[in-house]
Amino acid sequence: MKLFNRFRHFFLNLCLGLCLNLCLGLLVFPVAALAGSADSRLIPSPQTHGAFLLEPWQPDAPSIIAFKDPYCPYCIKALTKLDKLKGYNVFMFWSPILGQASQTKVDEIFGCADPVSLSVFAAVINRRQVSCDKALQDKGENRLKQLNEQVVASYDPQSVPSYYFGGQKVHIGALDRFKRRLSTAVKPVQLNWQRYLSLKLPQQPHTGLANMLVFAPGHLRQQQAFLDALKADYRYNWFVADLSCEGRACKDSEQARLSAELRLLLAADGRKQTAFAINGMVLQPERYPGFLSEEIISLASMPAVGVGN
Repeated sequence: MKLFNRFRHFFLNLCLGLCLNLCLGLLVFPVAALAGSADSRLIPSPQTHGAFLLEPWQPDAPSIIAFKDPYCPYCIKALTKLDKLKGYNVFMFWSPILGQASQTKVDEIFGCADPVSLSVFAAVINRRQVSCDKALQDKGENRLKQLNEQVVASYDPQSVPSYYFGGQKVHIGALDRFKRRLSTAVKPVQLNWQRYLSLKLPQQPHTGLANMLVFAPGHLRQQQAFLDALKADYRYNWFVADLSCEGRACKDSEQARLSAELRLLLAADGRKQTAFAINGMVLQPERYPGFLSEEIISLASMPAVGVGN
């Protein structure tokens, strides 16, 4: 009996530990490692998907995609607390994953001209029939419903409510904690980022939580794996500048001139290793793990081919 009790105690502790690790793992915002690529997922734009915005478009605000089912109790509860999403551009789409009743309700919602109006939300919250201005049909087709289905198919959410940032699934609370961390740990230098748009990496129509500038040597700027790793870190708007420049090309190239200007402004001249600056503040290497993925840190330290061998 004593042996049995010991085994039971051990088993219960093991289960509890696994549950805690799983729960904590789900709640942590991915800082050190980012899972998966969002390249194949459709990122909504205000031009095409403006009808799904909860508030008027804010050009400088980060964007979030929310998926909800009209019969999901947690979704209904979230609809009563939309103020928690202030500061974001929120695109909301209806994902009827809970069965035929949900699909029927979504069909009813898309009979409305505005599928994310307050009257629609009130009907969903109070579980009553939707009363709204009717949607216009284009040759018998409902364009907004088609757009909704296209985005839902692109993400295929398996649970609701679900939130995505830059094509990656996130927890709003964890995202907010990372934003607060940025505001407390980073002392931004005021830069006119519009001036340096030619240095910005092409990313999907998505606004990150901060601007991240990389002073990179020539071999890294041509390393596709490094550039892909940067673009995959959806938390940032990425700008890539020259770590150094020599010769006439420094005067003839716009990238070289802007890079030299940034090195001067951020006191980054003379550096020999790849350097990162978040919102204009140069990060010390010991702080990299708190803001950069392990992959980016590893690739940034790679020497040029033939160097150091």
